[in-house]
Amino acid sequence: MDSLLRPLLDAPPAVVYLVCALVITAETAVLPGIVLPTLSTLLLMGFLAERGTLHLGLAWAVAVGAAVLGDQLAYLEGRRWGPRLSHRDRWQRVERAVARYGVPAVIAGRCLAGVRTLVPRVAGSAAMPYPRFAAGSVAAAVLWATAELLVGHTTALVL
Repeated sequence: MDSLLRPLLDAPPAVVYLVCALVITAETAVLPGIVLPTLSTLLLMGFLAERGTLHLGLAWAVAVGAAVLGDQLAYLEGRRWGPRLSHRDRWQRVERAVARYGVPAVIAGRCLAGVRTLVPRVAGSAAMPYPRFAAGSVAAAVLWATAELLVGHTTALVL
């Protein structure tokens, strides 16, 4: 395991922030990003902040910013291409749930692996008003990044 992490552990902090931001953004911005290890990325960032490699506040800002950016890109994709997918029964059910629950659906979606990649697209497709979506996206990113970074940070304290 140590050999897998060695390149990031030895990399300059700017490279670590950049790689982590790309992984977090790509998870929601790119549909195949569903398989990217964002939870592990956030835990690693928290761990590296405790070890002094990263600054916790900057790691938090990078994680939140990257999550929000990925959500916005996916929302725009949903606005553009979602109506072409809305003829599918499952897509319609998810659209109805997002339309019904609004911002809470966006926040809950951020906390569920796999779902966080789809919810912004569905919100865009369902024509959720952008200000509501953006507010939910930011709130969700703040909660998600804070929780995961702090778990990684706390774990480093225990080790």
